[in-house]
Amino acid sequence: MNKAERAQTLLNDEWFQEEIDTIRKSLISQLTNSDEMDIDIRERCYLKLRVLDEIMGHFSSIASSDQLVKRRWKIL
Repeated sequence: MNKAERAQTLLNDEWFQEEIDTIRKSLISQLTNSDEMDIDIRERCYLKLRVLDEIMGHFSSIASSDQLVKRRWKIL
């Protein structure tokens, strides 16, 4: 199994997706329920959400790279 297949398997894994959603919901809850003066907490939650998005984007990019290679060969 190559990297693209492993990334796609991870992205398709129901348990993994549920855990990512749980983390995302927890961070959004912390963000929206923070006190007015808790600027540091909101900034950390925002940063964590961006990092989570970046990680998921990275896996998506790896998973789609296999498809790009296959399409490239069809064009050539």
